[in-house]
Amino acid sequence: MIVPLNALRPGDRGIVVNILGGPTARQRLVGMGLTPGATVQIIESHQYGPIIISVGGVRFAIGRGMATKVMIRKL
Repeated sequence: MIVPLNALRPGDRGIVVNILGGPTARQRLVGMGLTPGATVQIIESHQYGPIIISVGGVRFAIGRGMATKVMIRKL
């Protein structure tokens, strides 16, 4: 099932399948390592505030709006 990154819960893992949005948003996400084929794990996600993710062993904070642009195949 393919879902946006913000739909995952702490502990969930998935593979990036697509990045939506304009070139600036895409460039920012790619800079974090969120490229198609990359494995992502949700570390922290609360009702409000950023989502803490791990990509390639590196942790990043990503805003909820930006997270809706990253499409994930849940593992």
